[in-house]
Amino acid sequence: MKILVVKLSSLGDILHLFPAISDLRRRFPEAEIHWLAEPAFAEVAGWHVAVGKVIAVPLRAHKKAWWRLPALLGGLRRQLRAEHYDIVLDAQGLLKSALLALLTGAPVTGFAAGSAREPLAALFYRNAVKAPDGLHVIDKNRRLVAGIFGASISQPVDFGLAEFRRERMQAALPAALGEIAGQPYVVLLHGTTWSSKYWPEAAWAELACLLARHGWRCVLPWGNEDERLRAQRLQAAGGGKATVLPRLSLTGLMGVLLHARAFVSVESGIGHLAAALDVPGLMLHGPTDPDYSGILGKPCRHIVGGLDCSPCFKRDCPKLDGRQGDPPCQLAITAQRVFRQCQQLLEENAGNTH
Repeated sequence: MKILVVKLSSLGDILHLFPAISDLRRRFPEAEIHWLAEPAFAEVAGWHVAVGKVIAVPLRAHKKAWWRLPALLGGLRRQLRAEHYDIVLDAQGLLKSALLALLTGAPVTGFAAGSAREPLAALFYRNAVKAPDGLHVIDKNRRLVAGIFGASISQPVDFGLAEFRRERMQAALPAALGEIAGQPYVVLLHGTTWSSKYWPEAAWAELACLLARHGWRCVLPWGNEDERLRAQRLQAAGGGKATVLPRLSLTGLMGVLLHARAFVSVESGIGHLAAALDVPGLMLHGPTDPDYSGILGKPCRHIVGGLDCSPCFKRDCPKLDGRQGDPPCQLAITAQRVFRQCQQLLEENAGNTH
């Protein structure tokens, strides 16, 4: 059997699908599984041990060059049909993902209208599954694969990353660490795409200062210019105990995280990946809910704002109503609180090299 999985983005969404792909592999050990994703996330999709091929489709890059879209889709149609898939699983549940899946010419399956992110997408599915309301997103994805393929979901959650983790741990320490390689350090994952998920910079600076004062080195990655500048400001707060990394690939960043003593992260795809790879860490949830999107079966601690208005799952804080400022749910998570939890985590994992 040859199966195409369509999950275009984002990092967290792709990771949340991994346990369902592990279920699919157990159901069909000999199946050839391919994945259709945006180029920015193709690297991660290929980390799952069951995924034999990743096909990148740069839809986002064509938003400003829409006149090139017909040529892109025409080429993708020829590429997908040449693979002769037996079935397609659209796990994204959007109109665009359903339409891309149809380019294969194979039967397309996915969530029923009541469970899909965009209900109209279900009109294009040969077979559709209704997932119960209130499920964790990982459980929801596993129900989808169980309903379409008859896969068992009785086994514990398996992200399919053991082989990737082993390879990265056996590789040489990342060159990006420079002279701090071999020293214990904490990675501060301060970047996110949702404005409502940003933990105030002043809180990050206070945390870096507290960690430095207690002898812990902070490592600061970044992915764009705004994050680079913020990392430099946080480095100043941490003094000689803080290090800004060069820009890294996702694989390179995972190498840094796997050798860390712990991480602290806003709720982001990078943080989810670190947790799934068994790196001890803290994740800060303002507008989101760990019971819906936390990483199941992993030793990640989740800190919530605890306000009546959260979780709201909004990209922009409704309380700010377009005004500048920090979301109240993020302000409710103090640096002192995070530091205490981080200190406990570091003590519990003293001497742990993952």
